[in-house]
Amino acid sequence: MERLKTTAWLPYAVMLLVAVFFWFIADGIDYAARPGTLGPDFWPKAAILLIGITCAYELARAFFLGRSNDTQGLAATLTSADDAEEEVSAKYPRLLVAGAALTVAYGLLLPWLGFPLTTFLYFVCFMYVGRYRRHLAIWLNAALGTLVFCILFMRLVYVSLPRGVPPFDRVTDLIVNMF
Repeated sequence: MERLKTTAWLPYAVMLLVAVFFWFIADGIDYAARPGTLGPDFWPKAAILLIGITCAYELARAFFLGRSNDTQGLAATLTSADDAEEEVSAKYPRLLVAGAALTVAYGLLLPWLGFPLTTFLYFVCFMYVGRYRRHLAIWLNAALGTLVFCILFMRLVYVSLPRGVPPFDRVTDLIVNMF
């Protein structure tokens, strides 16, 4: 079997150790448990677990399948996707700037319009800027995506999101009371 290069497995081993370290830190979060709700340690532990599983998978792949310098695991996949993205961004620099401007506008408008309305408008504008032209699909995806994020953040994760100022806060109230 060909000798494995250290660069093929070392980053995953280090990240696995870091994940174990952070797991013990997250395990030390003290809180008063409320019945029927997730504690503040749930989401950090879920993210740490996913990191650990990914690193263990890549380590197993490197050692048991003999992957060496010809592939870099997830890094190779991400690199090829990054190369394609750079090629597209070089062709459409105005779209790149417009997307960045929309993201900045989203952050600035969030306190005034509230999370649901700002997110909906961001999705719609971003799809139009991205040169997608199926109008029904744009508006339905924006509406469904906004509802999914609202349910996820407001009902499952219990994140306090910006409600907006009157009269925009009524949109937030409508969505929160709907679910």
